[in-house]
Amino acid sequence: MKLTDTFVRKVKLSKGKLEDWHSDGHGTNFYLRVREGNQKDWFFRGMLGDRTIKRGIGSYPTISLEEARNLITICKRCVQKGIDPRDHFNAQKNENLKVSDDMYKFSTLIEDVIEYNTTMTDKVWSEPHIKRYRGIWKNYLEKYLKTKSITNTTHTELLAILKKIKSDPVKLVSGKTDTKRYNRTTTTNLAKTLLNIMYTYAIDELHWDGDNAIDRIRSNKIFKKMKKPVKHSSVIEEDFGRYWHGVKTLDNMEDRVALMVITTTGLRVASLLNARWSWYNKAKKTLSIPSEFMKRKEPFVTPLPDMVVDALNALKTASGLTKDDYIFHARDGGHMDFNRPRKLIREMLGFSYATAHGARTVLKTTCEKSHLFNSLAIEAQLHHDIADKVERSYMADYDWLAERFPIVEYMVSEMDKKEKEYLDIMNIGKEELA
Repeated sequence: MKLTDTFVRKVKLSKGKLEDWHSDGHGTNFYLRVREGNQKDWFFRGMLGDRTIKRGIGSYPTISLEEARNLITICKRCVQKGIDPRDHFNAQKNENLKVSDDMYKFSTLIEDVIEYNTTMTDKVWSEPHIKRYRGIWKNYLEKYLKTKSITNTTHTELLAILKKIKSDPVKLVSGKTDTKRYNRTTTTNLAKTLLNIMYTYAIDELHWDGDNAIDRIRSNKIFKKMKKPVKHSSVIEEDFGRYWHGVKTLDNMEDRVALMVITTTGLRVASLLNARWSWYNKAKKTLSIPSEFMKRKEPFVTPLPDMVVDALNALKTASGLTKDDYIFHARDGGHMDFNRPRKLIREMLGFSYATAHGARTVLKTTCEKSHLFNSLAIEAQLHHDIADKVERSYMADYDWLAERFPIVEYMVSEMDKKEKEYLDIMNIGKEELA
């Protein structure tokens, strides 16, 4: 009797027997074996030379009747050529493993990961991001992992490689290799991060069922930074008046307006200097920053105080630039150099200890000390994530824009007040000298 899908699905082991064999018809090489527990397996029986062979080709229902017939056809062709079907399928398995191993090679994954993160995700990698990881791979990881695969690389091997990166680094562009003075903790962490991204990609996108080896070593002490984090010092409160007066009296209008915006809104320098005139809404008194120019990779709208709106309008008129131009532009058509605000504060205004990023600290401390504003509104103006999980679950989608307008106006009034106090003191000093 020829085997059918219905028969195969319903057939059961005969009572009192250990196994039953069912042929796919007279003279066939194809059999179904049924055993206790409704275990059903496919078999090929045939002659290889002068001997009879029996080869299992899989179980039902993992392999369907149609698939089993196709495998039987392959078995028949093998014995006709004098090849044992077992050898054929083992060779095929090894070839599949080789293809799989190639897919999971680090040298393949680095390219796949870059392509995935530049074309398949909402938060695509920037060019500097890609350049950084390509450099980490080329300069540090490739020589150890070019021919290796995640399928046969242990966490201890990876840790040994990462230790080598830290203790025996390649030369920097500057030629420096003194690890005591120029340690490679950051480089080692970037290498660890890249490896983690590769493993995560293999597991999530390629459905690899192995473990992420980086999970076993991520807390190792070699990744702990020895240097203190960079401190973005802010102008101290007693210098607010002199600072604000200096900002308002800068000769260059673009310099003046840039520092006004940074001081009153707390915008990060890179976010502001990438701004184009099309992002500025004169009527709404806002500046809208696209996600790719924000640290958290989320779009952000900052309110602008009236003073800044007036200054921006005057700058627009004076510059004659179009909506597609940078608000703070350079002569080559690009944007103002990211280092310029810091240089203005340190060199032209004379606050050698302060940075432009420190203006964010000024905004936070000034507004917090006033006790006039909701702390969540202040954090929203700084575009910080809400720390408390419960509050974040309720308030994550609220932009606090209405509550943030008074914050930026308050910053202007406070800085103006400090400037007046400073000028009064200066005038008293002049009168005494006179």
